[in-house]
Amino acid sequence: MRAVVCPNAPIPPSGLVYTTTHPKPAPEQGKVLLRIHAYGLNRSELFTRQGHSPGIHFPRVLGIECVGVVEDAGGGTWKKGDVVAALMGGMGRQFDGGYAEYTLVPHTACSPPVTLPKGMGWAEFAAVPETFMTAWGTLAMSLKLQKSDTLLIRGGTTSVGLACATLAKSSLFGCTSVISTTRSPSKSRKVTAAGADIVLHDTGTIGDEVKKATGGRGATKAVELVGGNVLADTAKGLSDDGVLSMVGCVSGVWTCENFDPMMTLAPSKHLTLFSSHYLDISTAPLQEILDLIGQGKLELNLDKVFSMQDTGKAQEYMEANGAAGKVVCVVDEQ
Repeated sequence: MRAVVCPNAPIPPSGLVYTTTHPKPAPEQGKVLLRIHAYGLNRSELFTRQGHSPGIHFPRVLGIECVGVVEDAGGGTWKKGDVVAALMGGMGRQFDGGYAEYTLVPHTACSPPVTLPKGMGWAEFAAVPETFMTAWGTLAMSLKLQKSDTLLIRGGTTSVGLACATLAKSSLFGCTSVISTTRSPSKSRKVTAAGADIVLHDTGTIGDEVKKATGGRGATKAVELVGGNVLADTAKGLSDDGVLSMVGCVSGVWTCENFDPMMTLAPSKHLTLFSSHYLDISTAPLQEILDLIGQGKLELNLDKVFSMQDTGKAQEYMEANGAAGKVVCVVDEQ
C-alpha cells in the first residue's frame, strides 16, 4: 500500500519517505481496518519526527488521526463502507497510523458511522477529528464552560485555538465572551472570524492585558496551547477562582521552570489539563459538530490541503508556523 514512513528520528521534514510498497495491515478481531481518504497533521507528529517522543520504534508511519471508510470491522458493529474517523488509541506511535492508505485501529479509537453534510469532502472532514474533538473535550470536560464565562485562548491561531473559539460561541456552549491571542497581528482577522470577541497581540506577556480587557476581573476560564513557558503568565490573566486547562504546546516547552504554585495559583485558581488521549470518541458529538459545520454555524478553519506525496512539505509548512488553522493531506486527489 501507499504510505509515508518516518525511518528514524530526528530528521527534517524532507526525510519522510513516500512509498507504494509498505505492507498493508491484515484484518484482526477487535480492530477496525480502515481505507484512509485523508488525514490531518498535528504538532505531536512533528515532535515525534524531531525526536521528542520517547519509546517509539522506527520505522513508523506517523499520524494520530484519519478519516475514511471501514474495510473490515474486526467483529465490531460497523459495516463495510461506513464513513468514520479514527483518533489516537496508539495511532502513529504504538502502531502505524494515518499517513497511509490503510490503518488498523482498536475499536475504541474508531468513531461511530457518520453522514457527511452535503458539500463536505474528505479534506474538510479530515480537518475535524483531532482538532474539534480536542477543543470540545477541553471546553466541555476540562473547563465545563458556561455561557457566563469569559474564555481566554492562549494560542488562538492554532487549529485547536480556532476550534475552541468557534465552538465556544456556538449553540453547543453559547459563551458570551471569548478572548484569543496571536503572535502575528496579520492573523487577527482569522481569529475574529472564528468567533473571538477580543484579539490580543501576544508579545510574550499577556496577563495584564487580559485583566485590562476584562475590567480588572480576569478570564474565568483559559485554554493553554502555547506551553509551560507561558503558563504562569496565562494564569496571571485569570480571575481569582479561574480555571486554566493545559492542552497544547506549540512552543515545544511542556515544563515550567521555577514554577511557584503558591504565587501562580493564588488566591484560589485551578490548574487542570485535557488530552484527546482521554476522549471517548464513541460518545463525543462528532456528528453534531459536522452538521453545524455543514450548516455554516461553525468555522472549519481549514488552512491548506496537500497531497499524500507532499506530506513532508506539509510538515515543513507547519514547522515554519505558516498555518492559521488545520493542515490536511489527502490520500486520493478525487
